[in-house]
Amino acid sequence: MKIDRNKILLRLLKNITEYKDLDDALLSTLSQLKINQDKFYDIKQDLLPKGLSSLMNELNLLINQIIDKEQKPSKFKNYKINEKIKYFVIRRLMVFQDLVNKKKFFKKILKPNLIVSSNKTLFKIADEIWFLAGDKSTDYNYYTKRIILMNVYAITFSFFVFDNSKDLERTKKFLDKEISTVLKFGNLKNKLKKRIKF
Repeated sequence: MKIDRNKILLRLLKNITEYKDLDDALLSTLSQLKINQDKFYDIKQDLLPKGLSSLMNELNLLINQIIDKEQKPSKFKNYKINEKIKYFVIRRLMVFQDLVNKKKFFKKILKPNLIVSSNKTLFKIADEIWFLAGDKSTDYNYYTKRIILMNVYAITFSFFVFDNSKDLERTKKFLDKEISTVLKFGNLKNKLKKRIKF
């Protein structure tokens, strides 16, 4: 019998916040999907070798797959880079909230041992968003753009978790302000570079 990873993952994401322990959530998931529990250790090793940090990585990959299959807005090609960035950040957050109970999941993943893996996941998310927005930089800008977006995404995500507004309108406004601040800082930095000669 072939195991459908995404099917297990989708159900596990619904169960994870209802159980104290990841193993219990996975056992319950297998039971609900009528998968023989003898396969528990194989599935855990394949899907979650590093526990919750593996789950975060799998969730990130799943969101990437979903967004990759979606049709973009009709005038997407005419969007400016910052508009493309905003579009993909909000789409990720909307898909995330469709997959999990965001408040409970947020509490679950806020653990000291997950901070390092969270940063790795945030970098992957920032990289994916820049790639989808059409970024082709390979110099030092490649890293600075992603590090800046990591911070913007993390702050926006923290705001989004507690946003109950329709269509995430409050989160969209918050993201607009964050990106405007970054753009103003970028413009200031460029002006300073032109004035200062080495």
